[in-house]
Amino acid sequence: MKKLSIIISLLILVSLLLGACAPKATPEPEGPVSFEGKTLRFLTIQPHNVAAINLAAWFEQETGAKVELIVVPYDNVVEKAVLDVSSGAHQIDVIEYWYPGLGTMVENNVLENLDQWYVDNAAMIKADDFYPEYFDVFTKIGNSRYGIPYDGDMHVLWYYKPLLEKYGFEPPKTWDEYLNICKTITEGEGGAAYGCAIMGAKSPLILIGSYLNRFGGYGGSFFDSEGKPVINSPENVKALEDMVEQAKYALPTASATAFDEALGGWFTAKVAMVEFWTDLGAMTDDPASSKIVGQWGVVALPKSSGEKGRVVAPINAGFGIGISTGSTNKELAYKFLEFVTRPEIAARYNTVVGGIDPVRKSTLKDPAFITFVGKDVADAIEAAHANAVAWPTSSIWFKLQEPLTDNLSLALTGDKTPQQALDDTQASWEEILK
Repeated sequence: MKKLSIIISLLILVSLLLGACAPKATPEPEGPVSFEGKTLRFLTIQPHNVAAINLAAWFEQETGAKVELIVVPYDNVVEKAVLDVSSGAHQIDVIEYWYPGLGTMVENNVLENLDQWYVDNAAMIKADDFYPEYFDVFTKIGNSRYGIPYDGDMHVLWYYKPLLEKYGFEPPKTWDEYLNICKTITEGEGGAAYGCAIMGAKSPLILIGSYLNRFGGYGGSFFDSEGKPVINSPENVKALEDMVEQAKYALPTASATAFDEALGGWFTAKVAMVEFWTDLGAMTDDPASSKIVGQWGVVALPKSSGEKGRVVAPINAGFGIGISTGSTNKELAYKFLEFVTRPEIAARYNTVVGGIDPVRKSTLKDPAFITFVGKDVADAIEAAHANAVAWPTSSIWFKLQEPLTDNLSLALTGDKTPQQALDDTQASWEEILK
């Protein structure tokens, strides 16, 4: 009996050992992760609130997760994101950021590095579909990427057809023609209407944007190929001289004109031309706010008549989306980033009046988008993309933009000559960069 007992015990032991060494059955694949009941906190800007509300609704429909919007003015969004991480508050999961602040946020470790995410999701991202000027400028610092392009803001020239036709003008192709149109219409209308509206209010996004529209078309730049400041180059000085001259015939007063003032003149048929973003057509055709529904046209911005003149797409404003390093809900944050990145979602959020402009080539060619904005707008965007000019994104840019804004404003008000204003800016930049 003892021997039998020992044999049985040995057999049981061998059986257990064989069972432990046998290959395990492949587990059944798990279903999609449920985000039902979870909440994502998305930092966005006031002008994009409607677009963010739409994204939140669509994301909840797909995943069950709710999106809580944290809405701030566009010029506070970078500061808000940095403070949330540096203070340890960690109230934000996903950040919509103004692209010139990208370097500042990376320096302060606010955004997750997305290099591996781009590798793992290459098939979904379709990087080649992004316009290169948005893809690199909006997302890349050094050799790494920290976000995705979201809003491809650029200026084009809008014109009110009845006023141009009244004086026998075609839309201008050069800034010289633009000045002639402004002067002729303003003088001819005697205060009832103006040839142009120039946004010259003392705010970096507004004033530097209007200036970039001009010096980009004159072949100017912020820095040379070696990274040295050249803000007082002959091309840049000429562009500012012309801007100051144009302002004499603009909607009063250019140095105090911001978005609301320019749009107020445009919607009420008091302005013949305005430089604005590519969603203005949809806003203009809203009869609740506009008196010029269907009476507008659009073209790419004029260029200089000089030898360096070129048609440009000035990337004024422009936003990306990234994940906060302080997010306490990273899995859901990455799911939202993937959702917004998908080409079909990009096409969808570009066909609602939400202040978002295309960053993908496929969106610009999408029949639904062309129907939404009109073929003239799509053609103007396409033409302008030939020469995109962008703002710097280094971590020191916010310091550099302050003296430039101050001096541009002093030139517009006549307190400095354009040459003096840009010479003083050059000196300030050299001191800061030293």
